[in-house]
Amino acid sequence: MRIAHISDTHLGYRQYNLDERENDIYEAFEEAVDKAIEERVDVLIHSGDLFDSPKPPIKALYTFKNALKKIDGKMKIFTVLGDHDTPKRKGMPPHKLFDIPVLGLCELDWVEVDGVLIAGISNLRGTYINKLKSELSKFDAIAERYRHSVLIAHQAIKTHLPFEGAYELEEDDLPRKASYYAFGHIHSRVLEKFGNGFFAYSGSTEIIRKDEISSWKKKGKGFYIIDLEDEVEVHEVNLDIRPQIDVEVEVGELEKLLELVSDLPKKPVLHVTVKGESINRPLVMGKLEELLRGKVLCYRQAFRERGVRDVEVQRGSINLKQIFDEYLGDLSGLAYELYELLAEDNVSDAINVAERFLEVGE
Repeated sequence: MRIAHISDTHLGYRQYNLDERENDIYEAFEEAVDKAIEERVDVLIHSGDLFDSPKPPIKALYTFKNALKKIDGKMKIFTVLGDHDTPKRKGMPPHKLFDIPVLGLCELDWVEVDGVLIAGISNLRGTYINKLKSELSKFDAIAERYRHSVLIAHQAIKTHLPFEGAYELEEDDLPRKASYYAFGHIHSRVLEKFGNGFFAYSGSTEIIRKDEISSWKKKGKGFYIIDLEDEVEVHEVNLDIRPQIDVEVEVGELEKLLELVSDLPKKPVLHVTVKGESINRPLVMGKLEELLRGKVLCYRQAFRERGVRDVEVQRGSINLKQIFDEYLGDLSGLAYELYELLAEDNVSDAINVAERFLEVGE
């Protein structure tokens, strides 16, 4: 059997409130589907956050509808819900519009496809973590009856997101008998031997946050293809996404930016930190506009002035979650999630989180 493992496509996400970035998200997903079809995949697994919201825009639904038309029975599809596309109040997820199997709503769910066990559980957090661990503990007993098995989940593992309050599971909470662990939630690619098989985060199919740029440069963006034969083989498939550049430049050397943004297949998104002493910010901003107009899709500038003392705090050295818990009580979870998003300049996701919170409180 040949499986495509795709995750965190976030259809409907509109980075920096730009039409072009929303379309980039759709194009990356469409390219992934096209390549899965070209590779003659038997099963397409999506490990969560298919949509960026449980109430995606019409164009996101239309894009997914067209992808299903292309697939047209060429492969079976299985997915789980991620933290972004899980509806509140036990509502109906947008996936139901398309009659695709959503596995593991509050409990481990499984099917058999051509002699292969495919099991999954949708995202569970907070007070449901013990339930999540209990359900995962059932997997090995079921998998014993199969030569190959796949476990699908959308959860953070401490090994890969080792910050207090950011992960739900540790490695010891995972079953050991899966041939392949198809996980979502972490946007950087991860592939490693684990238990009887391979553990993988296939990563997001596009750059969703600025902090993903470095891992994209090293590992690319795309998905995995898994061949379940006598031995399990995993192959990396890369997508042709819009480049993003994160760079620091001296205030007197702004022209160097032109070398970075030229001769690229698509106009890049540029994140530039301007360094210097006593920076004339309006003058620099005008110079950036003059240099970059028409050469980048957009740019986002920041400034670092020498002589102004920077206080650097290593992430994880202060337990902010504990501070929030102490002072904010029931609102601490919301506050911590907003802090994480805004610290990454991810304003649009922070707005979505706040809106979902207000919907629940109505």
